[in-house]
Amino acid sequence: PMLNAFAVGGPDDAAVALTDGILRHLDLRELTGVLAHEISHVRNRDLWLMNLADLAGRLTRLMSLLGMALLIVGLPLWLSGAARLPWLLIPLLMFAPQLTMLLQLALSRSRELDADLDAAGLTGDPAGLASALVKLERHQRGMWERILLPGRQLPEPSLLRSHPPTAERVARLAALAG
Repeated sequence: PMLNAFAVGGPDDAAVALTDGILRHLDLRELTGVLAHEISHVRNRDLWLMNLADLAGRLTRLMSLLGMALLIVGLPLWLSGAARLPWLLIPLLMFAPQLTMLLQLALSRSRELDADLDAAGLTGDPAGLASALVKLERHQRGMWERILLPGRQLPEPSLLRSHPPTAERVARLAALAG
């Protein structure tokens, strides 16, 4: 019943998956916009780019963990005065993984906006994708509110979201249609 669509693979070997929920809730015009959005991700190699960003994030976390372990192992040397402690390295080791995650999320948001614009160019109908985004937001928001925050609305999108705010996406698409 979830409304979801996603793409896997690259330009030479790709697949787009649609859930039963999205097929039941969106009309043909909206489905065309969603499919064009996912095809844009494939065509623009977004999946490869996000995998590369994920690899960079994993390597950053690993290097940070190893650096912290080396600091702990070297602590007796620092306490005995035999070695100096690189004080600036400590905050870098602590915050590098979080900064990398924020950069990944920013990259994801920008790729989503680009895929929206590319999908509008593919279909020539930015209003179809905009309509689909509004329906998806309404359905997903209602489901998560019922589960996590009964009686309350979800907070506005923040830096910690992988997709830009729906209102921003719809406004950009409406500007294209206008």
